[in-house]
Amino acid sequence: MFITSFHYFRGFAILIIIAGHVHVGNSEVDFPTFTNLVSGSTALFVFISGYLFQHLQKGVFNYPLYLNKKFKYVILPYLICSTPAIINIAMTGDFHPLLGNVTTIEGSVINLLTGRHVTAYWYVPFAALLFMSAPIIVKFSLLKHSIQLSILFIFSIIAIYAHRPIGGLNPFHSFLYYIPFYLFGIYAVVNRDLIEKIKKYNVIFLITTVLLAYFQVSFMGVIGSSHKDLFTFSGIDIMYLQKVSLLLFVMTSLNSLENKNVKPLSFFANISFSLYFIHGYVLILLARLSINDILLNYGFNEASAMIIKFSLVVVISSLLSISIIKILGKRSRYFIGS
Repeated sequence: MFITSFHYFRGFAILIIIAGHVHVGNSEVDFPTFTNLVSGSTALFVFISGYLFQHLQKGVFNYPLYLNKKFKYVILPYLICSTPAIINIAMTGDFHPLLGNVTTIEGSVINLLTGRHVTAYWYVPFAALLFMSAPIIVKFSLLKHSIQLSILFIFSIIAIYAHRPIGGLNPFHSFLYYIPFYLFGIYAVVNRDLIEKIKKYNVIFLITTVLLAYFQVSFMGVIGSSHKDLFTFSGIDIMYLQKVSLLLFVMTSLNSLENKNVKPLSFFANISFSLYFIHGYVLILLARLSINDILLNYGFNEASAMIIKFSLVVVISSLLSISIIKILGKRSRYFIGS
């Protein structure tokens, strides 16, 4: 069954993800609470993936068919979209410093296996681990409610202390951090009645989200997502708790949009995956055009410049997505995921 409000959520999620990647000057420092609210929003995509995994599940889980679809619509677009960046970095030798002293082949392989080559591409190597774990994950929905909660709690504790990997270079570390968001998506489908019972607290969830974003910078001095080595201690990750609170707010508020016609969100939802693949390249293009300097030198303050840059990224990425879809038709899913 198609859930209109959840479809809108996909549109909202991709926009907030892109917003988290748009920076101008010292905008992160000047607007730290906002930065914390939009940073780490790929957690929303992970939750959506888990939700749809369970919602679309019918009958006996067909693992080979599932892997085939994921390869065609996620892995293959990733490989195709990665090719220009992989080739360019290999030719220029401009590998990320975190990769260390690597040969061209070593650096290219590491980039492909980690997604380090383009903004946000780390998601696909991590998602591949989710795909491979599907036969185990599918059993989560069959467990007793108390066991589901226990598993969510245990994985959440691990995530809170694990934080995210440095530079997104470790898909297994990302898996540890994001698997509870994926399981929470499954949990939200299986326990719809419970979500209904707590929707009266949606405003509290929203306030909590904002307060946690503020607390993270004001009391912990952390702006944006927290990254560290897996086995080093660096306190708890407030960002994780904030995104859980945000998801609770969204899930307890979605029903209000179920019978609404919100065309912009529907539009972005339809091309959400292609936007995810393309917007990193648009950011690279704008950086080479020195868009930050142009906007600031033209007299815009950082807030206005951020809004303009965000709009440019969304518009250009959308136009490219629509153009490719028009040219390739249904085959576009193999190239850009939409």
